[in-house]
Amino acid sequence: MADGKKSLTKPMEAQLKPGEQLLGGCKAAGKNAVLKGVVGGAASALIPGGKSSGLAGAVPQLKVFWVGATNQRLVFFDTGMFSSKPRSFKGDSPLSSITDVEVRKRAAFRRLTITFTDGSSSTVDLYRANSPDQLQEALEQLLPGKVRGKE
Repeated sequence: MADGKKSLTKPMEAQLKPGEQLLGGCKAAGKNAVLKGVVGGAASALIPGGKSSGLAGAVPQLKVFWVGATNQRLVFFDTGMFSSKPRSFKGDSPLSSITDVEVRKRAAFRRLTITFTDGSSSTVDLYRANSPDQLQEALEQLLPGKVRGKE
């Protein structure tokens, strides 16, 4: 199993704020992108209708991206065109803006739903091969009592 934190360490270096530490990470995809399969071409990188409003709008709905958890925020990175390694910073969400996190286990992935203080929410799929347990454990540590897991 690939280590999501290790994969995000180098691209995160330039993004770290003083006192900030990366605690976990995982490769992700917009909701149902894993099931839709590879359509091909750059035009299919964004899942249609995948843009959320409010604070949830910071969470990408790309076909493949990376989510990391630091002791201050969630961070998001896109991937290269021919590689699924984390590449460029896409945005972040402060931990203080998160009210609830639900992790549901699915066949080939885990579904992560994040609800924000403004009532908006975003759902993404986490790839099982890229340490979703590590990300979930980091979120449980950072957001005590706000992370729920379902089978």
